Amino acid sequence: IIGQEFLASSFSPLHSIKFWVRDKKQSSAEVDFIINYNGKIIPVEVKSGSTGKMKSLHYFMDQSESKIAVRIYSEKLSIDMLTTQKGKKFKLINMPYYLAGNIQEVIRKHSE
Repeated sequence: IIGQEFLASSFSPLHSIKFWVRDKKQSSAEVDFIINYNGKIIPVEVKSGSTGKMKSLHYFMDQSESKIAVRIYSEKLSIDMLTTQKGKKFKLINMPYYLAGNIQEVIRKHSE
C-alpha cells in the first residue's frame, strides 16, 4: 500500500518504486524504499510498530551521505535523533501510514 501511495503522489509517469539491497555472504540488508528528495537519497522503512532495531537502515545510513531517514508506522508523527553503531548521527522522521502520500512535504517540513 505504501508503494502505491508513493506512485499515486508522483507527478511523473517515469517515476518508479526503488529499494536498496545489500546481499553479501552471511550478511544481508534491505531498505524497503529509497526516494529522491532534492537530489538526495532518503531511505524509508515501513514497520508495523515502533519497536525494532532497524539494523538495515542503520547500515544504509553509515554507507550514504544522507542525514535523514523515514520510518512509516502505526504511531504518531515524531522526530528522533539517532546514532549508528559507527557513530553517524541522523534524523529519523517517524510518520503514520496515512501521511505516506505526502512524504515529500513531511520531509520538507522536518528537514531543517
